[in-house]
Amino acid sequence: QQPNMTSLEAPCSCCFPYEPTGKVSRVEPKTFFANERTFLSWLNMSVTLGSIASALAAFGKSDRKQAAALQIMATVLVVTAISFCLYAMNTFFWRRRKIRRKEDGNFDDLYGPMTLSTVMLVSLATIFASSVIKLAENQTVKSMMMSA
Repeated sequence: QQPNMTSLEAPCSCCFPYEPTGKVSRVEPKTFFANERTFLSWLNMSVTLGSIASALAAFGKSDRKQAAALQIMATVLVVTAISFCLYAMNTFFWRRRKIRRKEDGNFDDLYGPMTLSTVMLVSLATIFASSVIKLAENQTVKSMMMSA
C-alpha cells in the first residue's frame, strides 16, 4: 500500500532528483564581463555629462552675460553625472557580489534606471527652463533698447 501523499508534501528524491538550492554550480566568465561592460557603459554616460558640464562652466567664465545661467546648467549636469557614477558603482558591486556568491535570481534593477531617467529629465528641464528664461530676458532687453 502506498502512503497517502497530500499536495503540500514534497516528492521523494528518487522521483525528483534535482532539488533547487538557490545556488548556481558554475559561473561563466562572460557573466563577469557583461557586468563590467554594463558598468563601463554607465560610466561612459557620466563622463560625457561631466565633460559637457565642464565645457559649460568654462564657457560661462568667458561670457559674463550668461555666466549665472551657464553655471546653473553646469552644476545640474555635474550633479546628474555624479549620481550616474554612484549608481553604476553601486549596481556593479551588488551584481558582482551576487555572481561571486553564485546566487540564483534576478540581476536586474527595477527602480535604478527609472530613477536616473527621472533625474536626467529634471536636469534637462532645468537647463531648458534656464535657457528660455535667459532668452526671454535678452529679448526684453533688446525690445527695450529698440523702443528707446
